[in-house]
Amino acid sequence: MLRSEERLGWTTALAFLALSVMASACGDPDYPLCENDEHCRSHGEYCVNGRCQQCRSDTDCREGQSCNGGRCEAIEGWCGSDGDCPAGQRCRGNRCVAQDGAPPPPPPPPPPEQCQLEPVYFAFDSSDLSPAARDIIARNGDCARQRGITGVTLTGYCDPRGTEQYNLALGERRAQAVRRYLVSLGAPESALSTHSVGSEFAQGADEEGWSRDRRVEFNAR
Repeated sequence: MLRSEERLGWTTALAFLALSVMASACGDPDYPLCENDEHCRSHGEYCVNGRCQQCRSDTDCREGQSCNGGRCEAIEGWCGSDGDCPAGQRCRGNRCVAQDGAPPPPPPPPPPEQCQLEPVYFAFDSSDLSPAARDIIARNGDCARQRGITGVTLTGYCDPRGTEQYNLALGERRAQAVRRYLVSLGAPESALSTHSVGSEFAQGADEEGWSRDRRVEFNAR
């Protein structure tokens, strides 16, 4: 029979063996689960609340990054040297500022909207210029100078009433009336040509539509 000392020794050995077997069977938790930083070290991460994460604080991240929800993210607007800033600015306190220390100048205002050449409208069976038509012609002359337009074709249109030949002649008279007024305002005659399409492109079906058919259009060339 075993003595009491021997029985105690065998009992201790068996208990140690059982613990070793249990530890071997359990092993480390599966990534990204963890119990300590050792379980995450092979991935270059840290154990935070039982999961491997890229960082637990800003000090775990590279310069110019901060720890946000366990991930290292770039700090918006951060600079490490003058080379990280646009032309005319320097890096001060990890922020880009104007070279004299003043805030960057505001962006330039958008360019003004480009003017447009407007059509001139006429009364029924007429080539006379109304006061409103004269105002439009004057604006178009100013617009052509602003845009550097060196030549304009004046095209006369008519509503569908009347014969084709009559409307072609009426469209030409309208274009010529606009041309004469432009010349009186100082436009060079050589820069202006006239053309008539009569009622070929008329689209109106009533007086409202016909009033838009009776016009002279300005086409830059």
